Amino acid sequence: MSTLKKAGLVLMTLLLAVGLSQAAKQASYTLDELAKNITKLEKKQVVLTGTIVGACKSGCKMWVAMGDYKDGDLFALVRAKDDAFTFDTNSTGKKVELTGYAVGNYLDYCADEAAGGEKAKAAKEEKAAGACKAPVNTDPKAKAEKKLQDLTFFATKVKYK
Repeated sequence: MSTLKKAGLVLMTLLLAVGLSQAAKQASYTLDELAKNITKLEKKQVVLTGTIVGACKSGCKMWVAMGDYKDGDLFALVRAKDDAFTFDTNSTGKKVELTGYAVGNYLDYCADEAAGGEKAKAAKEEKAAGACKAPVNTDPKAKAEKKLQDLTFFATKVKYK
């Protein structure tokens, strides 16, 4: 084999190895970091790290938060993508690293009124005060801001720590 062919083979091997190592170096996010960047990261494969704060008895879902969960803290509902596996049901309190896809669930202040739910009266009062009117956009480049309510994470891989 000529020296040129050997050099080409070595170069191709190195490029392949670098490409594979870059794919393996996927950014890891805490729940707070994921929530702050959800508009950029939504529906893209990411790694989420956190603490398991609860798990369904059948292992079909679990909830992940940052450290010790307190009522009102941000959490993510975690499901196995395509129900491909079940979660450890005795994992509450353990650290976890999840690979998968995040989807944000956003507040809709006017939807409850339309549905006639419990908050319909409050929504009606907000609407009367102008809270549900469509915003007037004076800047055509401005984006409407959505308020994140919670996250759903569809896991493709789970690593308990």
